Amino acid sequence: MAMLTWLGEDELHNGGAGPSFTHALGGIKFPKGEPVEVRSHALVQKAIGNQFFDVDNAEDVDDAPDAQGKPKRGRPSNAEREAKARQDAPFLTGPSESTAE
Repeated sequence: MAMLTWLGEDELHNGGAGPSFTHALGGIKFPKGEPVEVRSHALVQKAIGNQFFDVDNAEDVDDAPDAQGKPKRGRPSNAEREAKARQDAPFLTGPSESTAE
């Protein structure tokens, strides 16, 4: 599973100590400096872009999109049509030589 670690804030703007935890992503409690297991691809992607989070094993999530991604939109190209036709067509042999006697 992906592990997110909240790096925290050392000081607040008024000079006081920073908080010991946050609920920054998805309502999950992240204690400062302690890794938390996360299974959501969306939360891991948000944490990757957040300077206050350290992310380990980002690709190990339950709902990650497939490697193939979404199907291609629009009409197929001529090359795609020809490749599909070759796959779907049975193996054609040349003219059969019959030995009629």
